[in-house]
Amino acid sequence: MLDGYISMDNKQLFLDINRTKNDLKSRGGWLGVFFVFVSISVLHTFRKMELLKNFFDYFDFGLRIIGVLGILAALYYLFFLRKSKKNLIINEIIKINIDKKEFETEISLVFTNKREYDISFRNLENQLEPFLEQIKKRNTRIIINDL
Repeated sequence: MLDGYISMDNKQLFLDINRTKNDLKSRGGWLGVFFVFVSISVLHTFRKMELLKNFFDYFDFGLRIIGVLGILAALYYLFFLRKSKKNLIINEIIKINIDKKEFETEISLVFTNKREYDISFRNLENQLEPFLEQIKKRNTRIIINDL
């Protein structure tokens, strides 16, 4: 696997994937910078409450508060909710979509609740075929699609 390890028993896939650093670099870093700027702006406006004289000032202040809450929700998703999706039940997988590229193969596990989980494998290590065989042994209803 590209970013970690996969192990499985008869019922679950256990993923030990270290994507947090990549997520923070690609999404969380810019969100953090944007959060700091918007928070400073909100605090500056909050200190000078006499500036809120007309409707547009209140509207602007409300948009800033909504921006701060939106960024906090995105950071919460990155740090807490992505980590809770590590253990995946094999019997809930209904379909596997395979996308082969030159150096790596990306597979997408589709579950019964229409949630998808993406995993990348390196082509040179030939780990995809044994993984698919083991999954197929544990759940024979899985449909495998090559894209």
